[in-house]
Amino acid sequence: MHVNRRSAIRQLLIISAGAALLPACVNDKKPAAAAYNNLDISVDDEAMLAAIAGTLIPATDTPGAREVDAHAFALRMLNDCYKKEDRERFVSGLQQFRDGVRKKYNKSYAACTSVEQEAIITAAAARQDAGDDAAYFYNTFKRLTIQGYTSSEYYLTKVEVYKLVPGKYISSVPV
Repeated sequence: MHVNRRSAIRQLLIISAGAALLPACVNDKKPAAAAYNNLDISVDDEAMLAAIAGTLIPATDTPGAREVDAHAFALRMLNDCYKKEDRERFVSGLQQFRDGVRKKYNKSYAACTSVEQEAIITAAAARQDAGDDAAYFYNTFKRLTIQGYTSSEYYLTKVEVYKLVPGKYISSVPV
């Protein structure tokens, strides 16, 4: 068999590329949400958080938290602004929350009915143990979701119209 330099290099590149890609094919871990490099959450977790945000601030005649991507704001704040210990505690609480829902309802949060989702959120809100990671997760996510919703473009242009301070100057005002 005659092997020239060009075919040997080509075969070497194909074999090395295959060896580099092989571990990614065998890994059974869920893909991480790409935008959040400091948070260890999967795409399924992000979908669950979107559903939780939709339960916290539901869509009525106005868009809800899910429609204005308030959950993405909350995740961005956690990813960029929180300490590593707080992020780890949030992810641990998220896992406890997810496992608790699976244990009680035998399905994911997103697959639950709206009545079940409201019952889950009510139970999470009633939990006030300060050392509990699940309570920390819920309280932090709720606060950041509300902050994300109230600072969204829709809210600031249609609900609570934002006016730049100091506003319009009126030189002559009757006393």
